[in-house]
Amino acid sequence: MKKILVASSALVAVGFAGAAQASEPISLSVGGYMEQWAGVADQDDAYESYNAFQSDTEVHFAGSTTLDNGIEVGAKIELEGEESDGSQVDEQYLYINGGFGQVKLGQEDGVQTDMLTVAPSTGPVNAQDGDLASWVNINTSDTNVTANIYGYSDAKKVTYYTPVLGGFRAGVSYTDDDTSEHADKATGGDARYGVGVEYSGDFDAVSVKVSGMAEGDGDDGRNYHVGANVGFGAFTVGGSYGAANSEYLDGADNATNGDAFGYDFGVGYAMDAATVTLTYFYGEDEAGSATAEDSLSNLHLGLSYTLGAGVTWKSSVFMFDNERDASGGTDNDGYGAVTGLALSF
Repeated sequence: MKKILVASSALVAVGFAGAAQASEPISLSVGGYMEQWAGVADQDDAYESYNAFQSDTEVHFAGSTTLDNGIEVGAKIELEGEESDGSQVDEQYLYINGGFGQVKLGQEDGVQTDMLTVAPSTGPVNAQDGDLASWVNINTSDTNVTANIYGYSDAKKVTYYTPVLGGFRAGVSYTDDDTSEHADKATGGDARYGVGVEYSGDFDAVSVKVSGMAEGDGDDGRNYHVGANVGFGAFTVGGSYGAANSEYLDGADNATNGDAFGYDFGVGYAMDAATVTLTYFYGEDEAGSATAEDSLSNLHLGLSYTLGAGVTWKSSVFMFDNERDASGGTDNDGYGAVTGLALSF
């Protein structure tokens, strides 16, 4: 009997090995982007001038194979061209695609960012993405609020997305608690659970995209975000709203932030190779105090023009106002202009 079992196991192993050999081996392709910006900004005298040059570069390695059963298995690795935070790897994850949907496992954004819809915005200093802090002095609690409400969490996690059915897709993410090595330390000791749903559809000359996302730590920490864009002809209009409580922003270890919220709205116009957007963002953080708030507002005019394959000229003109009532800092306001090239390869 043992001989029969051993022989059967050997045949099964050989069968799987044969199936694996029949599929194409994974070969990595190289891609990524480089962005180089030059700009000027005017802000209050209490703050020193920032560097007139900024950049962002990543090199991406990606590859996949399709198994004999039709399931696609692949990987993506994103390396930072600059180590501003001491981390060489931005994202790295494995994915599996099939009729059941998609599974991702590794260090990536998850539903918090992948299923995010915000107001139309283009240019080097988008209204919602926190890049304003590269050009002028913004209170750290306000940049933290922007990052949390508008995504940007590359902690190691597992994520599942359903197939697209009638324009709808749903997703769920799980990030381990900070007792696990390499986990997102901002969780303050608690695991995080994220869920999201989105809809995209076209109706004659009108296109619609709507999405909603929520994330919590299983205790009191939670945030959510909803957004919608509607396109008609060359125009796109849209907006979004997000909020997070202090337990989500701080975890259990400190009380830097209070409850926070942010919203944006904007309009975009696309004509041939050019896109122009006008976007407004406002965010507010109690910064640990229920009687005073820090706030950030940003009005942004953006331009994107495709010069050729993989080469885009982008420019931004912005005005901002950062009030720091709760944190006791000096208010700051001003304006600036930034331009440069974005290369994709």
